[in-house]
Formats: sequence, structure tokens, C-alpha cells
Amino acid sequence: MLGQRSLGAHMKGVKPCARPALRAGILRRSITVKAAASVQTEKFDYIVVGGGTAGCILANKLSADGSKKVLVLEAGPSGDAMEVAVPAGIARLFAHPVLDWGMSSVTQPQLVAREIYLARGRLLGGSSGTNATLYHRGTPADYDSWGLEGWTSKDVLDWFIKAECYADGPRAFHGQSGSMNVEQPRYQNVLHDEFFRAAAAAGIPANPDFNDWSRPQEGYGEFQVAQKKAERADTYRTYLKPAMGRENLKVVTGARTTKVNVEKGSAGPLARGVEYATQQFGQRYTAELAPGGEVLMCAGAVHTPHLLMLSGIGPASALLEHDLDVVANLPGVGSNLQDHPAAVLAVRSKPEFEGLSVTSEIYDAKGNIRIGAVLKYLIGRNGPLATTGCDHGAFVRTSAAHSQPDLQMRFVPGCALVADGVKAYVAFGELKKQGCAWPGGITLQLLAIRAKSKGSVGLKAADPFTNPSININYFSDPEDLATLRNGVRFAREIVAQEPLRKLLEEETFPGERIASDTDIDEYVRRTVHSGNALVGTCAMGTSPASGAVVSSADLKVFGVEGLRVVDASVLPHIPGGQTGAATVMVAERAAALLLGRTTIAPRREPVCA
Repeated sequence: MLGQRSLGAHMKGVKPCARPALRAGILRRSITVKAAASVQTEKFDYIVVGGGTAGCILANKLSADGSKKVLVLEAGPSGDAMEVAVPAGIARLFAHPVLDWGMSSVTQPQLVAREIYLARGRLLGGSSGTNATLYHRGTPADYDSWGLEGWTSKDVLDWFIKAECYADGPRAFHGQSGSMNVEQPRYQNVLHDEFFRAAAAAGIPANPDFNDWSRPQEGYGEFQVAQKKAERADTYRTYLKPAMGRENLKVVTGARTTKVNVEKGSAGPLARGVEYATQQFGQRYTAELAPGGEVLMCAGAVHTPHLLMLSGIGPASALLEHDLDVVANLPGVGSNLQDHPAAVLAVRSKPEFEGLSVTSEIYDAKGNIRIGAVLKYLIGRNGPLATTGCDHGAFVRTSAAHSQPDLQMRFVPGCALVADGVKAYVAFGELKKQGCAWPGGITLQLLAIRAKSKGSVGLKAADPFTNPSININYFSDPEDLATLRNGVRFAREIVAQEPLRKLLEEETFPGERIASDTDIDEYVRRTVHSGNALVGTCAMGTSPASGAVVSSADLKVFGVEGLRVVDASVLPHIPGGQTGAATVMVAERAAALLLGRTTIAPRREPVCA
């Protein structure tokens, strides 16, 4: 929503450089990035592959006492860009030419032969720097359902609380001593109140805190956000940046890891370091581990399994198909991919109420940013630039058969231009060229938050610069389609209540003529998009025989010493909340484990696949 992109320098890790301070007083700090070549003469206790959500946390925690040398390799640039820091800048982050990986699924026959765009942050902070900043942990039942010793809701709650710094004072289920800044949304719109009244009229209860595990998740209310005084609180800002001056921590940006180097010794495979490159056809580098050191895979649910397979760790048949040596036959690598599929319902407002929309508060009639919106943000740290647009909504059960909510409704006080939440911002660019204003209205983005469908990440080629094959596989379980179909009907029921009905005029998506189950299903198949919650592709468990890739006791990769996975890919089942919160929890626990400050569960000898 910020207009022109402000990219800054794309640091390639070839020489030391400093990020310039950003304008307008939004960010004034700078960072120093180490030269790629400088790591050739050093050995590290920890090599962190990926400076994303989890990688930034590990880098901070593991380098804190100065006794361990830590290297972070990040393929993208710094996370200092203005469109990252300002919440409303999310509109410029989708399919960003520098800050996003630009990946899509393989063609999905069940989705009218479409490819699904999958937003993945490519910068320090990873997807915590490009997501909607919503902070939801899910429910206790989400974690208890994993059935893993040491990972019950009771086990993980302490780590959620330890990680958090909640802005609104002491509360049950919230912490104030951690680094993960969380606050209530600072932007309020009259349409939020009307949505709440309509939700109540439709029979939905109020929920004052969706992270309060003493009550059910169901209800409408404000969504807490990972922000600090209306600035995005991604893990780059909250964990990595404060640690950048440490002599024992090196961060190399523009460094794409291409392989984990594994030595096949008499005692079994042992990780020795990694290979990486600053560009596809440029100089290649290696980074080596010190004796007893470890490679920590933090590249996310797509790139971590991809890199493991490129390194010979994965399903033997898939590796051999691409002439890769089999280091460890782990069939679970790349399987079990899960996400939150999403659809939208959008309604135009009556002409006299168009000015109520968040888009009308940001843009004038010619599509230019209003100076008043900028001043509200810079001076008061509030107003429409302080929101990603979807920080109010509800969790609901679309069927009595569900024991807990299967649908999240994200209420946006603005009208989607197209039925795909990502492409709406591309469409806005066309409006601006025509000198037209964004029309007023509302949107409900509907997410199947406990989806049962599972996909996979695989190899297209042995070339590390060839994107992996991603089969998102939405609706392989028909219950997920039913959730979104019922969600459309539920959303219509809310919109039909007088508090909203009096303001609205025309349903643009899916449109009133889309009424039967068959027609709604067709609409959902044609427009479904990613909720950007990818998890599960290196699932933790007790044995590779069950499809697990890492041990739930210590996150070590089965069959390979010196190698762990610490990111969203280890989550065995997707939680019914935004998965960034769970990823932070896992990384905090992993850091304490590596530092010898905690244990998770007894490690048992796995049963080989």
C-alpha cells in the first residue's frame, strides 16, 4: 500500500557494506554484513543456513556469551527496507523482485489447472518480514494432537510466554521478558465495529484474547500483531539486529546455500560444513565447521527439504533419479507439506460510505498516498499505515462436526479488486495508471486453518538454482473444500446482518449468482490462494519409519550427525493459527537445548526405514 518500492542496496556478501539509514525517521540504524570470502579461513561452531524467522533467533541466542562462533548465510538482503518496516507496506512485498522468492506450485489439475503463488520471504527475517504480522499460537489441542513427548500444550506454552514481550501489561498467557514484541492493533476503523456487531448478530461470541488458552478459540475480536509501536517486529529487528556487533557472529547476505557437505565416515555420515554461492554463475564458497560443530537448517518448509535432497538426504528413489549420491535414505524429506488455503468474499459499499474504507484513508481519488496518513504514522504511530489490513476478524466452526474452529475470517475494511488476495495489489497498479480510486467496501478472507490436505516438495533438477517442485495439493482431502464452501455461506450470513447490510451494496466476489454448492466449489477452486503458512516437510517424530525426518527429542536429522533442522518444516501438523508464532517457539526451545539449558524428551534409537 506504500506506492513506489524503496529497495535499498541488495547486499551480495562480496565485500563489507553498511545499509543506509531509511528516510522519514522510520528506521535510522545500519548494519554491517561480513564479506563472503572472509569465512573461507575460519571454522564455525554453528552454521545457520537461512537468516529467516528461526535463523535470526538462533544467531542471537547461540552467539550471546561469545564462546561460540556463529555464521548465518542468507540468500536475500537485509530486512531494513521501508516497505518491510511499515505494516501497510505488505502490499508491496507480494511477488517482490528482491524480497520474495517468487515461487509457485506445479500446475494443480484440481484447481482448474492453475499454479498457486507461494509467498516466501527472501531477506533477513524471512517470512516474518513479509507476513501479515498476525500473532496466533493456535490452541492447546493443536499441540496435544502431535502425540509427541515433550511437545504437549503444557510443554510449549512456557516457551511461547518466554519468547513474548507483550505491550499491554501483565496478563495470563502472555510474557513480557522475551524478544518477540506483540501488541494490540493500533489502527481502528468504524467498519471494524460494524463487523463485530454483525458477527454478534450472527451468533458468534466475542473473544477478547485469541491467545488465552483458558477459553475456546471461537469468537470475534482483535488479532494481536507482531509489532512494536506500529513497526513490524520481525525476528531480524527483534533478535538478529541487536546482536550484529558481536565479534563471534558473522552474517553474510546474498549467500545462497547450495549443499550441506557430508562426510561418509566409519561411524556414519557427518556434516562438515556447507557450500554456497553469491550468484548463480559467480564465485562458489565453502564454510566449514569446527570439531563438534553443527549445521542448523533454518531455510523454511520449502528450501530446507530442497537443500537436504540436494545434499543426498531424502527419498533414495528421488535422489537416484537425479544422479545424486544417497547419504541418508529418509523418505519423509519433502513430504507432509501443509498450508492454510484461502478464499475471499468481497462486497462494495454504497457510494455514500466509500470513504470509510482503509484504502480511502490511504489513497486519494487519483491513487496517491494522502499526506495525512503519513503524518498519522510518523507522529502518532497509528492510522491506516499502521496495519496490514487484516488484524480484526473471527475464528468459527463451519460445522457442528468440528470440535474446534476450522475457519479463520480475516476482516479487511476495504474491497478486494480481484478474488486472489495477492493479485489485488497488481490490479491496484492498473487503477493508479488510470487515475482511479480504489473502490470502498469490505473483504473477508477465509482460511481453512486446520486443513487436512497434504502436498510435497521435490526436486526438478540437481541444479541448486532450479526451484523445487512444489505440489501444494489443496483439497486432496475434500473436507478442506467443504470448510471454504461453508465459510463463504457463513461470511454471507454475517454480511446480511443489519450493522453491515446498511453500508453495503454489491457482492463482487464470488457474486450473488454463485449460490449452489457446485457453483461455490467452482469459485473456490478457481480462486483459492495460499495463506502463507507452509509447514511439515521435515516433520519431527520418534522414527523415520513414521515419516519423520528429525528426532522430536533434539531436532537432529535421523542418520546424519552434526545436522539439525530448526524451522517451520519440523511441525508435524499445522496449528490453527499463524505458524510464525509456533516457529518462534521451536527456535527458542532449540537454542536453549543447544546451550544445554533445557531438554525436550529422551532420545530413543530410531527404527530405520
